[in-house]
Amino acid sequence: MPGPPDPERLITQLSDEIGWLEARLGERADPVAMEQLVRGAEHALHEVVDRGAGARLGLRDMASLEAVVHSDGSRPVLFVEDDFFDTTAPAAADWAASLSRIQAELRIVCQAVGRVNDPNALLGYQGTAWAIGDGVVVTNYHVLTAISTNPSRTDDEFTGALKPGVTVDFGAEIGGGPPDRTFPISRVLGVGPAGAPEHDHPTIRGVNFDGLDLAVLELDRAGERQFPIPVQVARGDDPATRGGLASRGRIVYVVGFPGNAGSTTPDVFAELFAGVKGVKRLTPGVLTEGRGEMADDARRWIIGHDASTLGGSSGSLVVDLEAEGRKVLGLHFAGVPDRVNWAHGLEGATPQLAAVLPGW
Repeated sequence: MPGPPDPERLITQLSDEIGWLEARLGERADPVAMEQLVRGAEHALHEVVDRGAGARLGLRDMASLEAVVHSDGSRPVLFVEDDFFDTTAPAAADWAASLSRIQAELRIVCQAVGRVNDPNALLGYQGTAWAIGDGVVVTNYHVLTAISTNPSRTDDEFTGALKPGVTVDFGAEIGGGPPDRTFPISRVLGVGPAGAPEHDHPTIRGVNFDGLDLAVLELDRAGERQFPIPVQVARGDDPATRGGLASRGRIVYVVGFPGNAGSTTPDVFAELFAGVKGVKRLTPGVLTEGRGEMADDARRWIIGHDASTLGGSSGSLVVDLEAEGRKVLGLHFAGVPDRVNWAHGLEGATPQLAAVLPGW
């Protein structure tokens, strides 16, 4: 921001966003959670104003500040409805024009993003997947392991069995969404390679920049239902871009299902409104690092972004907003809460995807 934050203005914007959600959902926010959130935001904002870079902020303070960022228009969390979003939402103000400009493309992307349902999971789902082919979806390998029994991979081959009842739901919007967009997962077509153990992240379990946290799954048609239109993916062998489309500073958006039992940062809106858990959301942001700019990214498989995410966002797609608004640049897989998000730059994974998807 150009100057210190104005706590009163930001609290007003947070209250406006919560009020809009109350009207949209037809229910009141939990009063205890609401009071705790506002008090926490006021305390955290004044701590920042008074101490600047020396502010002492706990996890709850950080969650409160994240709610402020979601509502002040900086990095909003926009709820998907009818494959788009409500442009009248207070938090959408700074992004409504640029997102509306690509409305047709954005609708196709939103239709192509599904929730990976697992009837045995605490909240009923494990992450996000999206359509890359007719009846074929991409997600993270670690999402696949969560919906499988005895999962493992050797020489890029997956061994294990899918749990019964696992599906991908391309509806799951705020207010319920279309009821006829759920497809059973039938089999695993391929997985990305595991990274060498010496490249394991020192503090975050399961993160390895030398590996490709990717899985490609096939769906059953489920009667006469039509699969969603596949999205376009940026390719490393495109002569027009030469694998350099996912560059630092590029404006992007992420579509997925943030917030699950594994989230380390509280989903503040889900705490206020029980009905917004596990619903499709769109979050805009910027690429903070291009491929090869991360430390320990020798394979040039990693990009960084600052769109708002939580556990459950695993498997979300990162889409270019600047050009056609429809081309997928990355596959979100992990992050450090309130610090950085990581995605696989798919221009670097073109050979792996082409090996699994003949004719792609």
